[in-house]
Amino acid sequence: MQARSDAFAKPVVLAKKTKPLMYTGRAAVKANAVPGAHQVVVAGVGCGKWVARGKFTVPAAPNSKVVKGIVTSKAGVFVRRQPTSNSTAVGAYRYRQTINLICKKAGQPVGGNRAWYRVNMPKGWVTARYVKAQGAVPNCK
Repeated sequence: MQARSDAFAKPVVLAKKTKPLMYTGRAAVKANAVPGAHQVVVAGVGCGKWVARGKFTVPAAPNSKVVKGIVTSKAGVFVRRQPTSNSTAVGAYRYRQTINLICKKAGQPVGGNRAWYRVNMPKGWVTARYVKAQGAVPNCK
C-alpha cells in the first residue's frame, strides 16, 4: 500500500503487519511542511482507488518558533485556502481566540492591511487585519 499527503516528500510504502491488522512505514516530510495535523490518503494495491483515510501530525521544527496571535474582530475571522478574501473559507476562529501563526506573506489588502498569516489548524490563511500577533511573525519561504 502507499500513503500520500501534501506534507510527504514522496509517497510512503507501508508494510502490512498481522494480528491485529495494521500498516507501518516511514515518511520523509517536506522541509516546508506546515506543523500540525495533515490528512493522509492510503491506496490499496490493485484497487485503483483510495481505500482509507487517516491523519498524522508534523511536529514543529526545534528551531522554528510559532508565534501566538489573538483574534481581534468581534465577528471572528475566516481561515481561507489562499491569502485573499475571495478564496474559499475552510474554517474560522472566534473573537479573542489564541491561534498559532506559522509565517506571513502579502496578499489581498483587507482594511488597508496586505499581511496574511499562515495557520495550521485548519490549514490556511487569516488576514492580519483581524489578528494581533504576540511577536514578530517570520516571512513565509
